[in-house]
Amino acid sequence: MQSYPSEHREIVSALVDGRFVIYPNPTFVSLKLQEEEYREFFTQSYGYELVIDSEIAYLTSTEGTEKRTRDFVLFLALLCRELDYSGKNFRDAIDVGVFDMAETEQMLRQSSKWEVLEKTSVADFNEFISIWHRKNVLFRAEGQFKFTKAVKIFFDFAVNVANAKLKEVEAM
Repeated sequence: MQSYPSEHREIVSALVDGRFVIYPNPTFVSLKLQEEEYREFFTQSYGYELVIDSEIAYLTSTEGTEKRTRDFVLFLALLCRELDYSGKNFRDAIDVGVFDMAETEQMLRQSSKWEVLEKTSVADFNEFISIWHRKNVLFRAEGQFKFTKAVKIFFDFAVNVANAKLKEVEAM
């Protein structure tokens, strides 16, 4: 029988619940040490693929659509757009900045593209931030939030989508 670390339940619970496990959390270290065993475990037990890079672990699935992920990508895109328009380096702001929740919500609501977000879970901004805090994509405290290392996954996704669209256009 397979031997798993003492953090096994915590690892499984976090990942199956859609949370990102991020280094230096001890559960990340345990997961990384038994990476191959956990890849097999999640594939056989849940049909999910375990993705682990140097600092982040999460599960993916080809089944179903993840509406919350789409909403987060839209939120991130509009936030980056508005930061860029205000003259800020959006990537630096996302990587190291701390955002005031009220100011950020107001900035997004005043955007000419707000109609895109108002039809998503971002419309209830406080709850939206809470959800992504629980998933370890944001850290929230005292009316502020900042992004964790997990936001990199969403930037990578956006780049992949953009590259795919460029290839489609070039093929025409």
